[in-house]
Amino acid sequence: MGPEYAEYLFDVGGTLITFDEQRRAEEYVKRAARVGVIVSTAETLRVLDELTQELPDRQRGIQLSLLPVSAQRAFWVDIWAEGFCRIGVREDDAIRFADELLDPAHGGDLQRVFEDVTPALDALKARGKQMGIISNFSPNCESLLRQLGLAHYFDFFVVSGILGIEKPDPRIFEAAVSAAGKDAGALVYVGDSIFHDVQGAQAVGMSVVLIDRADRYPHFESEYAARRIRDLREL
Repeated sequence: MGPEYAEYLFDVGGTLITFDEQRRAEEYVKRAARVGVIVSTAETLRVLDELTQELPDRQRGIQLSLLPVSAQRAFWVDIWAEGFCRIGVREDDAIRFADELLDPAHGGDLQRVFEDVTPALDALKARGKQMGIISNFSPNCESLLRQLGLAHYFDFFVVSGILGIEKPDPRIFEAAVSAAGKDAGALVYVGDSIFHDVQGAQAVGMSVVLIDRADRYPHFESEYAARRIRDLREL
């Protein structure tokens, strides 16, 4: 078990929730077959994982959650359509299929909670820890987490789409420090992005933990003097 903190703050996308990639791949395969493209679920999963790895670079420099809803949707339609194109679907069909799969909440019922999340939050709650959210997310963040059965764990939600500031801007972390009512040094932020989460939290004196389920950053701890975990239950 790692060090104890007064309050644990969490990122949302990639940390608490993700897309159900198995179901998404199955939906891709089903739609591709409609236009005569036969592809395996395994190959589709590989393509979707490839796109997921590219996503941080695609989002860098784009304050996505601060854009109009139509522009946010266009961003995701483009990404999801590219997945269809990479498995051999023509562009016009790819865009049509991506538009079918995406709703205004960017995935809707294709969102799922990582399996380590509920046990970790239950354990922190049992230890009397307060918890909060800092997320680059559209204004529906709290309602989506409520739908997924997670909202009740958190004492406050600092959401970029409501605040008008995105991570790694220190001001969104300062807003969370204010909401927590504690010194930054008593807080720890848990997230999956080095650029948005680690650098942003460290800039205001907050401790940080990188959740690295896919083991992509084996040298993180020596480079950033911060803790890396593979499973939230390690908290």
